[in-house]
Amino acid sequence: MIFWDTSALVKEFLAEAGTEEVLALRIQDLPHATSMITYSETFSALRRRVRERFLSAARYRTAIDLFKRDWPGFVRVQLEEEVIMLSAKLIKRHPLRTLDAIHLASVLQLQQLICEASLFVSSDSQLLQAAKAENLNVRHIAL
Repeated sequence: MIFWDTSALVKEFLAEAGTEEVLALRIQDLPHATSMITYSETFSALRRRVRERFLSAARYRTAIDLFKRDWPGFVRVQLEEEVIMLSAKLIKRHPLRTLDAIHLASVLQLQQLICEASLFVSSDSQLLQAAKAENLNVRHIAL
C-alpha cells in the first residue's frame, strides 16, 4: 500500500520538482491510499498556486478535473474518532501541524487495520521525520 500525503500527491497534477517521481509511484500496481482530508487540501493547494500566479485558472480546472477523476481509486481513511484521538497523541510526541498529524494517524490506523506495512509518501520533511519515528517506511518527494 502506498499512502499519500497531499504535499506529494498534488505533484501528480502539476509539472514541478518531484512530478516524475510521483508519476512513477502512481503507476505501481499497488493500492493507493490517503486521508479524506486530502480532498479539500488538494483544492486548497492548487488554489494557492493560482493566487501565487504559478498556475493559470485554466490549468487549475484541468488539474482539479484530473484529481477528481483519480479520487475514487484511492483507499480513503475516514476521519473517525480513532484517527482524531491518535492525531492528538502524535502532536504530543512530534512537532506536527494538525492536518499533518491527521495524515500520520490515518496511515498508522490503516496499517493496523490491514496488518501490512505502507509506504508513506510526502514532501514535508518534518512530517516524514515524525513518520520515521513512528517506524513507517517513507519516501521523500522533493519540493
